[in-house]
Amino acid sequence: MGPITGFLRAARPGALVFFLIGAVSVGSSASAGVLNGHASAFNDGNGPGVGGAWTSTTAFTNGSDLSGTVDWAVFAPGAFSFAGYSPTAGEMTYAFQIFSTGADAISSLSINDTSGTANNIGSFSDLAGEVPTSAALGIQAVWNFAGLNAGENSNGLAFSSIRLPVELFGLVVNGGSFAAAIPLPVPGPVDFPEPASLALLAAGSLLTLRRRA
Repeated sequence: MGPITGFLRAARPGALVFFLIGAVSVGSSASAGVLNGHASAFNDGNGPGVGGAWTSTTAFTNGSDLSGTVDWAVFAPGAFSFAGYSPTAGEMTYAFQIFSTGADAISSLSINDTSGTANNIGSFSDLAGEVPTSAALGIQAVWNFAGLNAGENSNGLAFSSIRLPVELFGLVVNGGSFAAAIPLPVPGPVDFPEPASLALLAAGSLLTLRRRA
């Protein structure tokens, strides 16, 4: 178990964010590729994208030669439209694409799975780029690369989860250094509502509107 993984296992989410902000330079949001601002992204009003959508681009840097952006979007069940990855039926899709702008080649991207519900990790070629050499799930979803050099990017990266997203962070590693990408979406503590629950919520909203009319 590496030092980063050991720290992630031992620390609480609040402590993790405090540590990462103090240890590395965290980039601000910037424009990148297709996932950023995707029109089909899940929108519950709580995301950092326009109108509360769960789609954006997050920049990262270690203050030196490791830098770039992670383009991302979360899709509700049935809304993921890219070819090459089949989400788990009835679950949300968490999609990412990483872009390298620094002198150090990127060797991996890790997304923390605080709920332990992430599954079906993979990638998709609809967003063209370097294919991961491997991908694995544990306390993190991890995609490894032969090396993303400056000006290069990964192809689409994805996993499924039944849980609604919350904002936390991911780690970008170059083999000897790392940078935090804050915020990135991770599966949170609440399940995506089942169709029956959604229908009840919609019916309740209609009754409330009628009473006010």
